[in-house]
Amino acid sequence: MDLTANIQPISQQQQAEVRRATYQCIKQAGLLYQREFKELQVDFDLSGKCAGMYQVKRSLRRIRFNPWIFAKYYADSLGDTVTHEVAHYIVDCIYGLRRVKPHGSEWQAVMRDLGVEPKATGNYDLTGIPIRQYQRFAYSCGCRIHQLTVLRHRKILKGRAKYLCQYCHGPLTEVLPEK
Repeated sequence: MDLTANIQPISQQQQAEVRRATYQCIKQAGLLYQREFKELQVDFDLSGKCAGMYQVKRSLRRIRFNPWIFAKYYADSLGDTVTHEVAHYIVDCIYGLRRVKPHGSEWQAVMRDLGVEPKATGNYDLTGIPIRQYQRFAYSCGCRIHQLTVLRHRKILKGRAKYLCQYCHGPLTEVLPEK
């Protein structure tokens, strides 16, 4: 973690406001799509560069928010990030996750229906926010060099994963350092 961090996470009162906004957004989606969506668990345990995450683990569905990014960009996060993550949940309920791309046309349509411009990522200055720094490893494909995290690198080394370039769809191979 970055030891120069000085942003404090959002307060309990602000967490309650974010939960209310999340549940209100889910309720709004229910009215729009004329069906009931269950309220889901909302946690403030996300750290790093992501403002929010819709997470599915077996039967558990929850939304995780980064309390430090919310503290620094509260108004923006309350509107855009909450809607962004709720849209993932609504897409999961309507279409299932295996049939759609994470920020594909279905997600974009839900975002627009909820009144927010569909942006896949935020552009935040993360100064003062604790961020875990991972070692990166160079991998190449047919068109460029990619920097993979140590987690992905280890999966490749153990034979548990193979990755393809999103652009040329070529396999990624490690770029070994020159001796």
